[in-house]
Amino acid sequence: MPSALVAAGLAALLAAALLDERDLTPRSLAVVVAAGIAPDLDAVIDVVFEGLHNAALHNVWIPLLVGLAVRWDARRPDSWLRSRYGDRGVRVAWVALAACCFAVALDLFNVESAAVLWPVHGRFFGVVGKVGYSTTEGALFTLVKPNLGGGELFPEAGSGTVAGGRHIATFLNPADGPDTGVVRDLVLVGSGWQLLVVLAGAVVAGGRLFRRGER
Repeated sequence: MPSALVAAGLAALLAAALLDERDLTPRSLAVVVAAGIAPDLDAVIDVVFEGLHNAALHNVWIPLLVGLAVRWDARRPDSWLRSRYGDRGVRVAWVALAACCFAVALDLFNVESAAVLWPVHGRFFGVVGKVGYSTTEGALFTLVKPNLGGGELFPEAGSGTVAGGRHIATFLNPADGPDTGVVRDLVLVGSGWQLLVVLAGAVVAGGRLFRRGER
């Protein structure tokens, strides 16, 4: 499962890509990165309420409500965001929301999966598979396999529900049940591609801030 550090790197890349020279400041970058990390804070909630990691803050409802609120406020003549932060505040808010959505997607497109419909539906979903071509099988598309006769919509993903107490190991809650004697591993980067995302975010966003400071 990608760590919060990977989500931060991806958020930094989004900030560098979507914010122009006027909008990309250390403060706005911090806001976008914080929004990218926010979904992973449900690991803290999971310590008290078992089964809510990748559910409590990984659902679609929070970004949807925040997006509606930002749109509603931005269209008002006396917009709160604009009155405090100007047009930059609105633009940064949208990029921060995008960072939050992509952070949720990091776990949704992963075998650990996410309960994106919680609390309406407690099922964990994971979009895992491949798209390609085989000389023996032809076109390959295993991300989604609709089956009218029943079966898994996402066949290669993990399963489970929030109510069923599905456990996703974290540093704070490494084992399902008592943690006595359990080894805690804090994984910052779990694979090569994750390291590349972190480095790319740091280099691209840092480079843009450096260039901005020179002007």
